[in-house]
Formats: sequence, structure tokens, C-alpha cells
Amino acid sequence: MPFSKELIKAKTKIEFYCGIEFNSVLANLYRDGMDYMGMHSDDEPIFGCPPSIASLSLGAERPIHFKHKAKKHLKIKLPQSSGSLLVMTGSTQKYWKHGINKSKRIDTPRINLTFRKIENKFLKQP
Repeated sequence: MPFSKELIKAKTKIEFYCGIEFNSVLANLYRDGMDYMGMHSDDEPIFGCPPSIASLSLGAERPIHFKHKAKKHLKIKLPQSSGSLLVMTGSTQKYWKHGINKSKRIDTPRINLTFRKIENKFLKQP
């Protein structure tokens, strides 16, 4: 689907800030703290090599957790307040997994907009 006017405005600002062009966005709704995203890496070939991802958080603050793939003891927890932008570039996806944990303390929604560049060879041609 085409980007809405609001998404184009957000995408343009993010692209200017990052110096990266994006051609897709994934919207995730976390209704409350019981909605979560398991640990994963966005390292599929469809996202290029190396993949660059810009994650815009709107609504309830939810920390994102990082865990190193090889050095399991290395962990990072970053808060994501409403309006925050997290950019993952370079070798982030190669060496780290990330996710959003469950929390019984959060009772308000959060929307996450994840901007990515999908490689042209994976795009459907009209």
C-alpha cells in the first residue's frame, strides 16, 4: 500500500536524520504490557546487507532489550519513550538480538513504526 501523508512526513524526517532512504514500514500495536516481541534479529536477505532499521515509538514507554548472539552475558536495556527513534545500522543485526518483553505494569498502548529498506529484487513488480 502507498504511504499515507502522515507516514511520508515521518519517513522524510527520519530519512533526513539517518541519511538512509526507506521504502517500507511495519506497524506494530502493543495494546498493553502483555503484547510483546520475542528476541530476534532483522537479518534476512530481503533487508539488505547490512540492514538498516529505524524504529519510531509512539505511546507507552517500553524498553527494548538487546542480547549479544555469541557473548550471552552482554545485555543492554534501552528505554523507548513516546516519540523516540532507535536506529539500528551496521553490524547490529549480525551480532545482536532484540525484543520487547512482557510487563504487567503497562496498561496503555504503544505503536511502533519500523522503517526498512526492502531490496528491489524482493519487491513485487506491477
